[in-house]
Amino acid sequence: MDQGGVRSEDRVDFFVVRKTLERRAEELTILNHLAEAISSSLELDDILHSICREMVRVLNARNVGIALLNEKKDGLKVVAFHTEQPGETDVTGLEFGLEGNDASLFVIKTGEPIVVPDAQTNPITRSMHEVLRQRGTSCLMVVPLMARGEVIGTIGIPSNSQEVFSQDDVRLSQTIAGQVASVIDNARLHQSVKQARDVAERELEIGRQIQTSFFPESIPEINGWELVAYFQSARQVAGDFYDVFELEDGKKLGLVLADVCDKGVGAALFMVLFRSLLRANLIQEFEQREEADVDPGQMLVSAVDKTNNYIATNHARASMFATVFSAVLERDNSELWYINCGHDPPVLIRKSGEIERLTPGNVAIGMFADLEFKSFRIAMDRGDAVVAYTDGVTDARSMDGITFGEARLLNALAGSKSLQERFGDLKNAISTHISDADQYDDITCVGFERMG
Repeated sequence: MDQGGVRSEDRVDFFVVRKTLERRAEELTILNHLAEAISSSLELDDILHSICREMVRVLNARNVGIALLNEKKDGLKVVAFHTEQPGETDVTGLEFGLEGNDASLFVIKTGEPIVVPDAQTNPITRSMHEVLRQRGTSCLMVVPLMARGEVIGTIGIPSNSQEVFSQDDVRLSQTIAGQVASVIDNARLHQSVKQARDVAERELEIGRQIQTSFFPESIPEINGWELVAYFQSARQVAGDFYDVFELEDGKKLGLVLADVCDKGVGAALFMVLFRSLLRANLIQEFEQREEADVDPGQMLVSAVDKTNNYIATNHARASMFATVFSAVLERDNSELWYINCGHDPPVLIRKSGEIERLTPGNVAIGMFADLEFKSFRIAMDRGDAVVAYTDGVTDARSMDGITFGEARLLNALAGSKSLQERFGDLKNAISTHISDADQYDDITCVGFERMG
């Protein structure tokens, strides 16, 4: 016991505790520096080189190299390296096999770090003896990089003096290695996700191009009528579609506007199916009954009925359906035949400015077979126009979630103006309403006016 009444062994214990606390504080500072290095850049190479530089400093190492296993797991590639020794070569990018590299093999197989104090002579480092002797490296530490329970690489740390790495050095290196492995694993995961996304986006773009080819390149002309269409997809592929095609050698035009339920790739695939069937069935009806005493309304009903039965019978498990508006325009004829299956009633704008709505009439097609459909006929005077649209118009949402609604739709279409002007005002109104918000749904409009 000394004069102050404190036993010498207590003083020793206090000294050990103080040194331990100082070491822990130093380690926390080091780890904080590493965290800053990791967060200072988004580039993996920059992060790993910063970690190597920090480890050289805190461990008094000759150099530090981070190496990753190749796909075959029979070799390592140095992905980051730092040295403070003048003239020492940067070995970033160097690849070397594991055969004969027993120190690295041990670490990779066991997942445990290894410290070799007699690195210049120990058989476990025999493949590196010559280099270690040239550089005067007496001690070597190799630490595993562990990610999700597997070794993905190593950190090689040769000492810069005759001292042997302590257990604290090993423990600190393992902690750092855990951070390094996490950074690398996250970067790889991000890269794999990015590659998968790029592939998906390329395929979606191909799908978009194919789908776009199903839309009319130009709208056919027919005497006595003006037609205008507007389409804007919410995604790369759409569930909306419109089609305009000639019937009876151009004497009539078939027009289809439809909205397949749901969104995305599935809706786009069924869009192609619905479109192809409706077009083919309508053309076939007019080819087969051209000389028969059958009005266009009956042909519309027959074409829709065939399409509905095919989808409902052969694709019932998909539970896909479509709302459809289809019409037949005839050259210089005031009569309009149409069929509406679950679609928002199109707007009929009389020359006088009065606005009416066409009759809805039928349910959506594709869910149930053997339904009864009904067509309708109206007379259109010169200057009258019809605008059909999908629910993506009225459901278009602003930044604060307010829908475009019917009032804005009718306001944009109202007034004494041409069909082109009506569509221009409608597009501007929708664009202004959506502003910077994400487009909620596909937007499709088709309009036709009996010319004056």
